Amino acid sequence: MKAILQAENLTKRFGSLEAVKNVSFEVRAGAITGFLGPDGAGKTTTLRLFLELVRPTSGAALIDGKPLHEWPVPARKIGAVLDGHCAHPSRRAVDSVRWAARLAGAAADAEELLARVGLSEVAGRRTGSFSRGMLMRLALAIALAGDPEIVLLDEPMNGLDPEGITWIKDVLRELRGQGRTVLIASHLLAELEDLVDDLVVIAQGEIVGSGSAAAFVDRFQPNTLSVLSDQPQELATAVNGAGGQVLDINGQRVLISGLGSAQLGRVARDAGVALFALTEERGPHMAFTTATHPETDSPPDNGHE
Repeated sequence: MKAILQAENLTKRFGSLEAVKNVSFEVRAGAITGFLGPDGAGKTTTLRLFLELVRPTSGAALIDGKPLHEWPVPARKIGAVLDGHCAHPSRRAVDSVRWAARLAGAAADAEELLARVGLSEVAGRRTGSFSRGMLMRLALAIALAGDPEIVLLDEPMNGLDPEGITWIKDVLRELRGQGRTVLIASHLLAELEDLVDDLVVIAQGEIVGSGSAAAFVDRFQPNTLSVLSDQPQELATAVNGAGGQVLDINGQRVLISGLGSAQLGRVARDAGVALFALTEERGPHMAFTTATHPETDSPPDNGHE
């Protein structure tokens, strides 16, 4: 599958502050990619560079091989939800979506888009009275008004209740099913692990890892196996010999990490040890919640490089 977003040695400085440092990564077409990192890591700045809301100090942010301004109608190529400030508070929701479609030269049906994001009942209301969750839904409708191939979202689940989080995940899966590409920024792996295909991890403005989401979760959130056996010591010896780790033995219960359940079953069989019960538990969710330096994600671009 080809890459549709490419960051090539991308750097952005705001005065003496280097918000993004020689960043390079790719996003696969037709996949949902998580852009994971702590607050202030450079996630929003990177998204804004793709959207040409700020200019790079050096390097390039390419959309299907070209910077955004080289596409005849940018809104037909990419839509974005950067925050909930998506419409004038005195304008009706349906009119905001209509204007977005007109600017993109698209034939989108505003009422249909609002129904898609669950806002049919408030289509005629002025958006100044909308809650954060409603504004996030409206922002997504506006982003989709140009029928874009790519959708960028910056922390879209912040402030949403569980129902809202489930809803937005379902919408993003639907977009992937239509062949669209989604790049979603978050500081919580737990928000993304059941949603994304790939992960790009950024910290202090630098890419620290990328690749399959499943491989990343397996690496940083190893499973712990809790098993019952009437031969715990023999099992522990076999586990250690197979490269696993015995975390605890309490009577007949043995706590093991470093082996999958199928692998452990084979180890026990080869050692002639019977297992009476096996429970698989996922380790603690990884979360980036502490800023590594003062917030750098959205300073104004003053044009000085």
